[in-house]
Amino acid sequence: MKLIAEKSSLLSASDIVACDLVRGREFGDVWHYHPACEITLVRKGGSARWVGDRLDPLVPGDLVFLGPDLPHDYRNAPLPNRRPQSVEWVVVHFMPHALGQDWQKHATLDPLRRLFDRARRGLRVGGRTRDRVEDILLRMVRAHGIRRLILLLELLDLLANSRQLTEISSEGFRMETPAYASDRIGAACATIEQHLTSPVRVPDLARMTGLSESAFSRLFKKCTNSTIPQYVNRLRIAHACRLLAETDMTVAEIIRACGYLSPAHFQREFQKIHRHSPQAYRASLRGAV
Repeated sequence: MKLIAEKSSLLSASDIVACDLVRGREFGDVWHYHPACEITLVRKGGSARWVGDRLDPLVPGDLVFLGPDLPHDYRNAPLPNRRPQSVEWVVVHFMPHALGQDWQKHATLDPLRRLFDRARRGLRVGGRTRDRVEDILLRMVRAHGIRRLILLLELLDLLANSRQLTEISSEGFRMETPAYASDRIGAACATIEQHLTSPVRVPDLARMTGLSESAFSRLFKKCTNSTIPQYVNRLRIAHACRLLAETDMTVAEIIRACGYLSPAHFQREFQKIHRHSPQAYRASLRGAV
């Protein structure tokens, strides 16, 4: 996993708005960013969504709006002893200046300007707004030319006036680190993910990237806006959420599978991130509360 800067080739020369319904075994993404705005609706499959400095479990129906140059990645890792499921998603790309070079100067478009400002952290769309946006996206897949642009404007107007949007990455997250520096951190993050249940040793990660421990820790914090323990904890909690959602493993089994030595520590960290106990989180997903 390394950070890759994509160019505006996401859009063909003839496209103002690109919109596709995609099916496959995986999302085909890497940890990357691009100058286009992106709207993604996951309809089937997937295991995790990484936007900025936030890694969250992915569930069908997940809908996000990402501003330009915001690093992101979608994953479809199989559960233990299971074959990977297929994925299906709708993805829209358009450039921020699709509405014109000076559109932000018009006072009547202030709600839209605020929407784009918020989208620089990534926005998760929920509630009835999500349902209405999904309907528009499915119509966009079948539309072409000016009709597709009209639907995009309808969608943006809906989002700009909705109170059902939640910022994803932290307020302090900014992507300012050159991609070549992030490549080292990407390699370290991949190693952490591959050995999630094992103790994480900073000296080993620093040695792997060819940096001193202090230089590695500083670069890691700059790239991820997290310390190494914070990142590992977030990754383990995200994995626990998926196991709670998709398996019948007991909480004790999940604690071990996620690399926690102390059940009390796991419960405390889970509560801190999700404001529910693991048991309540599972029950809410299954409609029991």
